[in-house]
Amino acid sequence: MTDTPNKPRILAVDDSRVMRRAITKILSQDYDVIEAEHGEDAWTFLMNDDTIQVVFTDLSMPYLDGYGLLQRIRQAEDYRLQNMPVIIITGKEDDDDAKAEALEKGATDFISKPFESVQLKARAQAHVRYEEASRQLTLVTEKLEKQSAIDELTELGGQRYFCKSASEKLAYIKRHSGQCVILRLDIDHFNKIFIKNGKEIADQIIKAIGQTLKNYVRNEDMAARVGLSKFAMMFQATPLKEVYEIAERIRQHIMGEALQIGGKAFSLSVSIGLLEPQVDQATEIEALVEETEKVMQQSIDAGGGKINQLSSRTPDFDLEGTEAISIDAILEQLNRGETDRIEPYRESILKKLHPLLDLLTKKP
Repeated sequence: MTDTPNKPRILAVDDSRVMRRAITKILSQDYDVIEAEHGEDAWTFLMNDDTIQVVFTDLSMPYLDGYGLLQRIRQAEDYRLQNMPVIIITGKEDDDDAKAEALEKGATDFISKPFESVQLKARAQAHVRYEEASRQLTLVTEKLEKQSAIDELTELGGQRYFCKSASEKLAYIKRHSGQCVILRLDIDHFNKIFIKNGKEIADQIIKAIGQTLKNYVRNEDMAARVGLSKFAMMFQATPLKEVYEIAERIRQHIMGEALQIGGKAFSLSVSIGLLEPQVDQATEIEALVEETEKVMQQSIDAGGGKINQLSSRTPDFDLEGTEAISIDAILEQLNRGETDRIEPYRESILKKLHPLLDLLTKKP
């Protein structure tokens, strides 16, 4: 392998020798281009050469196709590979469904055959710069920790942040017999928007949605970007009805007026799912998010732009009556500082607690 330390290194993966040579010819003046005939060869290069900065890959190849290569890269244990720019080279045979699948598996960008040299150079330059900036961040521990916790595009929490923080909140809820609501939000038809308008426009849309969530999230709540166009929020000790009202304000804000980006107007809609779970000692945050995904999917299946909600929590404090009062429920209200809501039921609460108090104060 030729050692060209002063040039950024790019991996070109295509079963067509003509296409590989075309990429090399266009980029070789500024980049050290390595050629691979299929995904398995490309994976071998990636596992043994940590100087590769960007991958250009075709989708249709023998042994291991572009989808398989992309999946291996995104599921790698190496943080560098997980975040490596992967540009998919698409041909006439690749329809929007193929592009959408690649996007779901973690494609960074697309370039179509036949491509112009200016276009290919621009893609290479942009993503090499991005990779170099990311690599510099990993050299500093503090920056690496921030990158894993915060989504830089939206400045919301990232997926790791959400799982860690939500797990901590869930542990508190378990200890104190508390309650929570998980919210999942997806931008409707985002893959089509990305494919039609490109990554730059798509990023601006994601950023705008993130800003909207920041405007509505309260100090005691948490919000995060957990996927390409996927967002999650967690509300602790907040009734489902109140969370639904917040979700409706978010939905109306996003759908209320067209988003102006680059001289174009984008009318967006979002699908939202809300889950109020019954929390017990075996409850895990990953399972709650997965269940909320299913609730949100019902909104998507109904045409998008809707909110779907589900509560699996057993009611234990009926403020309209006093038939279902429990000690845990009373303590939960006190932890929230909602003593004014308990006051009207003081006599009924005391009546129910008298047998317990008599037992506890009885001398042995």
